[in-house]
Amino acid sequence: MFWSRPIVEEETRRWITNSFEWFESNFQPPTQPILPTKAFFKAPSGTDHKTAKLILNDIKNLLNFNQHVELQPLNILPVEYRHSYQNTSEIAGTYQQVGGTHIIHYNPEHMHHPIQLICTMAHEVMHAKLSGLESQMPGGKELHELSTDLACIIAGFGVFQMQSADDAGWSGYMRQPTRAYALAMFLNRRKLGIESVSAYLSSRCQKLLIRAFKEL
Repeated sequence: MFWSRPIVEEETRRWITNSFEWFESNFQPPTQPILPTKAFFKAPSGTDHKTAKLILNDIKNLLNFNQHVELQPLNILPVEYRHSYQNTSEIAGTYQQVGGTHIIHYNPEHMHHPIQLICTMAHEVMHAKLSGLESQMPGGKELHELSTDLACIIAGFGVFQMQSADDAGWSGYMRQPTRAYALAMFLNRRKLGIESVSAYLSSRCQKLLIRAFKEL
């Protein structure tokens, strides 16, 4: 008889569980998942820098981060002027801390793709929130980028993490099955079912999430 492999390995399960416990002991994650609706995001529609700053403020409020953040657009050639069809990767955003100031750069093209934009901004704000705590997190500094993605899921942005990677066709720092398992754990710890997020996920994401729920 053949048995299917688990969606994530045992070592990864332990890391996710330990990360949930660490984050919840240091911060206050939300009791509900954050969804791409007006109930969570007050910024108006738009594609200019002013709108990007309003979206950033929404994300900071959702992550309970009240320190000042400088938001700047990346200097990227507009898509209609790019001629390389071989390059499938691009910089979505960056985080720097300069002289005590948090600086986030974002890709202006992502203003047309709000799920990706919000996912990226949440990741960069999470960098700022976790600044100075990298060595204390499960996995330490070596897993910091992965831990930042996971922290976003623990902080409620699991739908954005999963759907952004699905929309972009790439996984970023974390594999999709790992995201699914972490989102399933977020919902399970709050006694919520898949129906609380399924309307905002593609069928591929839903299938991974269902499988992850079965393995919890």
